[in-house]
Amino acid sequence: MIVVHRLVRLAVVLLVVTFLSYALLDLLPGDPVTQILGLSATEEARAQVRQDLGLDQPLLVRYLGWLGGLVTGDFGESYITRMPVASELAERLPVTLELLVAAQVIALGLAIPVGVAAARRAGRALDQVLTALSFALLSTPVFVLGVLLILVFAVTWQVVPATGWTPISLDLGWNLTSVILPAITLGCGQLAVYARLLRTDLIATLQEDYITLARARGLSPRRILWRHALRPSAISLITAVGLNLGALIGGTVIIETLFGLPGVGRLIVDSIFSRDYLTVQGGVVLISVGYVAVNFAVDLVYAAVDPRIRHA
Repeated sequence: MIVVHRLVRLAVVLLVVTFLSYALLDLLPGDPVTQILGLSATEEARAQVRQDLGLDQPLLVRYLGWLGGLVTGDFGESYITRMPVASELAERLPVTLELLVAAQVIALGLAIPVGVAAARRAGRALDQVLTALSFALLSTPVFVLGVLLILVFAVTWQVVPATGWTPISLDLGWNLTSVILPAITLGCGQLAVYARLLRTDLIATLQEDYITLARARGLSPRRILWRHALRPSAISLITAVGLNLGALIGGTVIIETLFGLPGVGRLIVDSIFSRDYLTVQGGVVLISVGYVAVNFAVDLVYAAVDPRIRHA
């Protein structure tokens, strides 16, 4: 029953998001016909192309036609490249997924020990230094951080490439060198959020009565922290991971453009500029489904982390 309810919510979210994006794209100045034929095309040629693409029909008719094809798995055909949108998205998706996963691994892998260290020494010098670094990361836009990292690691030290992408199927080593800098840039802001959130929750959890009881039983501070305090303190962190997926996806648009990565975010940006409406719509659907699916997975993880939720 819960799964059915989630699926209904997913369908409603997709309908709203896809219709709004379709309508907003239609309000943009220019159209795909100009991109295809150029400014010197005759009105007769423009009218013929508009008819061939179905752009002479009302907005609602075009949207419903596209939606009907989507139900059968047909994302449509790109106005510009004349390639199936589904195949273009499938080609770009692995790049974006690897970037998102790498950014989350870096953010969580560093945020957990940083948050734990800050909570254990709350108010001391280490906590103050980590707090200052977290605020610095939070206040730095991703494009500024990306440019700084490129300047230091790609231009000055020349240890990683500034732009470009090597698929993991071709060379694992070069793939890691091409993803590490974009992933660090994308994950640094999330690292600061996760570390500060975990620190706050851990400090509160360490004041609970059962933690005092564990200390009275003679358990070591390390065991108390990692086995008894970290797990209940991770609920808010799990929520933040799910909710911040949207921020990460939005960040991939900037990061993929800045580092020259052939991902879905860059495809959407290029398609917006070329008025390739169906490609943009396909990207919007892909992102929307991914966002809702991750938040559904977060609900399932809640039950695994906290038995009280599972038996509620």
